[in-house]
Amino acid sequence: MKFSTKVKALRIVENEHMLIRHLMNDWFNDLEEARELNQIMALALKIKTIREKMHVFLSVLKKHQEKEEKFLFPVLGAYVGTSQGPVITIEAEHDEMNQYFEHFMSHATPDKTVDEIHALLTDLNEGFEILMVHMYKEESVLFTIAEKVLKIKDEEILLESMSTLIYE
Repeated sequence: MKFSTKVKALRIVENEHMLIRHLMNDWFNDLEEARELNQIMALALKIKTIREKMHVFLSVLKKHQEKEEKFLFPVLGAYVGTSQGPVITIEAEHDEMNQYFEHFMSHATPDKTVDEIHALLTDLNEGFEILMVHMYKEESVLFTIAEKVLKIKDEEILLESMSTLIYE
């Protein structure tokens, strides 16, 4: 496997992104199948499967985002600022995507109609797309900035801080 960055702490983030993409693709495939269903029983079973996979995915995503918000973003923000710019923009995307995911998890229940479930799937798809673009931005924008501005001391502190498990 080839990483896009030389900074070891960022390699941890990139590796976590690979895990998140894998988990996302797993439930996204079910989402695509569910969009084709029009029978409530079949759709309800597919939604149950998606919710189970989302539960695991969201646990991993939450731990990953907490690490970024607690360690990565503050360190980068010390160099490039946190009141505007890429760090604040990318951090705000965490809230945006989480709203879509939480909305789906709290509203995709067996009492919904086919049309309501399809609307929820559209929202879930939006969260998926936001997260895919979000990870791309982190890897192409934040990583590039970090490689240019981080001092060795900060790289070492960040590496130590980021070296925790997000999946058990």
